Amino acid sequence: MNGLHYGIDWPQSSDVGGIKQALADQLEFLDHNCADHAIREVLQARSDCFDSLLTALWQEYGFGDSGLSLNAVGGYGRRTLHPFSDIDICVLHRDSLSPELEDKLRSFITSLWDFNITLGHGVLSVEQAKSLCAEDVTAATSMLDMRRLAGDPEHSQIISATLLERDIYSSATFFKLKQDEQSRRHTKSSGSGFSLEPNLKTSPGGLRDIQTLGWIANKHFGSQDEQTLRRMGYFTADEYAELMEAQNFIWRVRWALHMAVRRSENRLQIENQSEVARRMGFGGENNTAIEKMMRQLYRALSRVRELNQMLMAHFEHNVLASEAPSSPLVLNEHFEIDNGLIRARDEDVFIERKQILIMFRLIAEHEDKIKGIAPETLRLLRQVRRRLLGDLQDFHACRQEFIALFRHPRGMGLAITLMHQYGLLAAYLPQWREIVGQMQFDLFHAYTVDEHTHRLLKNLYQFEVGEEDKSIKLVGTIYRGLDTKDTLLFAALYHDLAKGRGGDHSKLGAVDAAHFASFHGLKASQAKTISWLVENHLLMSMTAQRMDIYDPDVVSNFAKAVKTESRLEMLYCLTVADIQATNSNLWNDWRATLLADLFQACRRALRSGLENMLEMRSLIRERKADAQEMLIAADPNLDEDNLKQLWKQMPLSFFSNADADDICRYTQAIVGYHDEDRESPLILLDGEVYKGCSDLFVYTKDKPGLFVSLFNTLASLKVSVKQAQISVTRHGYVLETLKILDYNDEPLLSDTRRQQVLNRLNQVLAGKPAGSKAKPKRRHAAFNNVPKVEYLNSRRPGRTLLNIAALETPEVMSRIADAFKAMELNIHSARISTLGEKTDNVFSVSNREGSRLSDEEQNTLVHLLKESIG
Repeated sequence: MNGLHYGIDWPQSSDVGGIKQALADQLEFLDHNCADHAIREVLQARSDCFDSLLTALWQEYGFGDSGLSLNAVGGYGRRTLHPFSDIDICVLHRDSLSPELEDKLRSFITSLWDFNITLGHGVLSVEQAKSLCAEDVTAATSMLDMRRLAGDPEHSQIISATLLERDIYSSATFFKLKQDEQSRRHTKSSGSGFSLEPNLKTSPGGLRDIQTLGWIANKHFGSQDEQTLRRMGYFTADEYAELMEAQNFIWRVRWALHMAVRRSENRLQIENQSEVARRMGFGGENNTAIEKMMRQLYRALSRVRELNQMLMAHFEHNVLASEAPSSPLVLNEHFEIDNGLIRARDEDVFIERKQILIMFRLIAEHEDKIKGIAPETLRLLRQVRRRLLGDLQDFHACRQEFIALFRHPRGMGLAITLMHQYGLLAAYLPQWREIVGQMQFDLFHAYTVDEHTHRLLKNLYQFEVGEEDKSIKLVGTIYRGLDTKDTLLFAALYHDLAKGRGGDHSKLGAVDAAHFASFHGLKASQAKTISWLVENHLLMSMTAQRMDIYDPDVVSNFAKAVKTESRLEMLYCLTVADIQATNSNLWNDWRATLLADLFQACRRALRSGLENMLEMRSLIRERKADAQEMLIAADPNLDEDNLKQLWKQMPLSFFSNADADDICRYTQAIVGYHDEDRESPLILLDGEVYKGCSDLFVYTKDKPGLFVSLFNTLASLKVSVKQAQISVTRHGYVLETLKILDYNDEPLLSDTRRQQVLNRLNQVLAGKPAGSKAKPKRRHAAFNNVPKVEYLNSRRPGRTLLNIAALETPEVMSRIADAFKAMELNIHSARISTLGEKTDNVFSVSNREGSRLSDEEQNTLVHLLKESIG
């Protein structure tokens, strides 16, 4: 086998060490020579190695004339064996086994385990095997790949003949079962192989999609030979070569992944991507090698999925042809619908390029009747896509149809999904072509740039037609009321298309969007709005994430940037859809509440006029009055003079950052705390949910490192801090209000869980050992911990606002605090956000004199933070 196959003189089974060493040597030999040989040859050589070992042992144990047969099944049966894949075998027999044979088989199986072989095995009579196949399609599928290694050859022949008969499964039944299995598998992967960590086997476009085609062909035609399928017109020579090229690349990635982690693994996790890229010979600095490899992998997965869908549609038409004959529904002279698939009525239809876009507009118009594109039409589409000399947008008629599609009420439904899947968005927009398969190397973005953008468009469509949960009820209402939805959709299309070029992708994208609008004949006012939305698509999320949105100054600045209510509505819809399309784990009630509150506050500001925004002291007076009424209602004998004295000790933030009912609740607790003259801290954590979070309130004597102790204790409990407000009273106490979520991104609703958190916090704040520390996250080792420190505009006198973004580690908050402590800074508030692998924090601080930091102090702090964290 071109130098890859070499005979091994296997030791006796008693020489366990010798056999282990021979297996290890053969694997290292194959891995060393992998790059210089076809990957199929490498996989077959690995399979042949185990064939040789198993047949030698079979003879050693005396099974030669026993009436048994040893058969490889599954991937081993197909001779596509990766370094640490399971060795799946099936021992068949006709008659009942004697006790002596059973003992021999047990010893045979045990010896394989002794060699550290990961074994999947079954010992069955031929009749049992036939029954198992009838009961379990997964078992039947595995046995379709049965290959005899030793013993009676009739056993595997009987099983193969049985599986190819209609008695167990008809071709139609088997096809439907495998089709449903594939559909469930794709759904489990969120319908996309373009995730940050694709599964090489089960993701859409993965190896299982190729295997499914082979199993269906084998069952229906009794042959997996590609020549047979070519002769029958199922695919062309070019299509087969494309499929094999993609399969070979995925095989190589899987081989490298197994060797990198030294175990069977199909999910290409982010912490392994660098080593896999190195093993495959991808070069480049920083993450360039990973990005190159992943882009090729995504392209391979995309090709496999496209060919799989085309061939599955072919199979469905032929295998199920007699079951449901139908009369096509003619749409126009060029297109019709047959069995739920849109089909071109003549082979030359796409010579007129606008017909490509017309077909997708027809899909939108008849979405309720169409589930996909007929395979012969998809083949025509693939051929014309390859022959394009420029971009589809170069044709005026195509531009008109593209605009019409985005303006159609169902344009962002099935039509845009099929355009994305089959590469027509890349054929239309050169900017889209640049971001196809472009990964975003972090744990914040779960998808490639093109897949993320596709999901954003789908989310906007769902606001129009989908079922609403409470977290998007407002945004759904607003979206449905928009007069110019296409303005928002074009902004969504372009919002990230400039990623990967260097520079600010928002500004670069705004320029591209303006050019697109002009080129497509949109009105100047619409073009201006699209460009503004692209340039500012992060404005709302960053404001809600980093700033105190209940501060009128923050709302005023945000409203001044937005300017109009129409822009605000579109930006709100775009922001929600963008976050949901970035990573499903990011969207929760807390974020929904923050954005909704910011939207409502900004809308009130725009409607009343920016100059009429409530001043801070006016707002505080209102809240104090409301809280005082609540306190008197709860206790008619309240000593109002004592209340005023207590409130005089409180900082303004105690009133500006809490609603009246919270001020009332906190005040009652503080009064009771001082009445008892307690030394231990006051900690409140009840079952109430405030804006999607649990509310944690701490009141205690000030001491160094208090906030860090609190934060690290919560981190060790897997409780995340979403927002924190820190204030110091005039009589030396610290007030800390924190909005927190549990490990499942939900409020702490269990009494037991809340008590666990309270007990640990009381321990730590009383100066007792904190218990176990939060463990470093293994996946974060793949990222460089270079902190980014940025000073933000603060309108509060005596306050400096800074943003610190860094890798989320158990010690990051204490290192930030160390830097603050070294400069004797006061922490007035903290806003904590975790985005993927990063923690993004905004602190309001002042120097030892209670003033803003000077330029020199700011530079010193940046140096300390980078030195401490990095």
